[in-house]
Amino acid sequence: MKRLIAAVALLFAVSAAAADRDEIVDSLVAVNLDGGVQQTGVLTMIKGDQPHALVLLMPGDPGVTRAEVADGKISSIRMRGHPFYRARQLLVRPGLAAVLVDCRSDSGDTCKETYVLSKARTDDVARMLAVVKQQVPTVKKVWVAGHSFGGHTTASMARYGEGVIDGDISASLVLGQNKTYTGLIGWDYSAAKVPQLFISQRDDPCTGTRASVVEGVAKRYNIPIVIIAESSGAKGPACGPFSQHSFAGAEQALMDTIAAAVDKGVDQFRH
Repeated sequence: MKRLIAAVALLFAVSAAAADRDEIVDSLVAVNLDGGVQQTGVLTMIKGDQPHALVLLMPGDPGVTRAEVADGKISSIRMRGHPFYRARQLLVRPGLAAVLVDCRSDSGDTCKETYVLSKARTDDVARMLAVVKQQVPTVKKVWVAGHSFGGHTTASMARYGEGVIDGDISASLVLGQNKTYTGLIGWDYSAAKVPQLFISQRDDPCTGTRASVVEGVAKRYNIPIVIIAESSGAKGPACGPFSQHSFAGAEQALMDTIAAAVDKGVDQFRH
């Protein structure tokens, strides 16, 4: 069930195909929900590409990005340090695009835990995804990937998103006791309707997301898990954007693992 990897040992063919940052373009995608509310995201892809696969990226706490795009690049964003923002270019490659997903526009400064665990979150994201598919009609396969608190959305989409997504990847899940988010403690992962993969950093110091806790849940529900060993340059708070919790120094390993799961499924990570 567990596969321990370091970035230097990754042999995924998809890694070699990662795009140069100068080739990558961002564009804002928005859909109007009821009551004048919007659901937005930033589509990131290689200019001129016709991707067949797409990853919906769900960032961690507070889950509110409010990104703005100018001249094909994100010009302003609230969660600038988050690994899904700063390393999304490492995921994008020929045939694979990504959307960094915001919380709905009436959420305030925090995407509420009860909302992201509800079917309403899946429905809102699905409406935005429909717009993305209109813009990029070559997309046939969609996975969702969440980091930390973003794993709440991946868990709910795995349960409610059959026919919307094809798989769920959750990194640094908040599964242990903590003072902030408890909605996934006791969550029934067997209710998922799509394949699931967990990813942890071996030395994650953040309360509630430690690898041993996530591995225990993975074992209980027979979900494959990848534990990434590599880390370098970690700094700041234990649960911060530049600690092991956020895969500091292992961003490439994280993104290559996500890309490999989308490409060939999660069973390759089983022992």
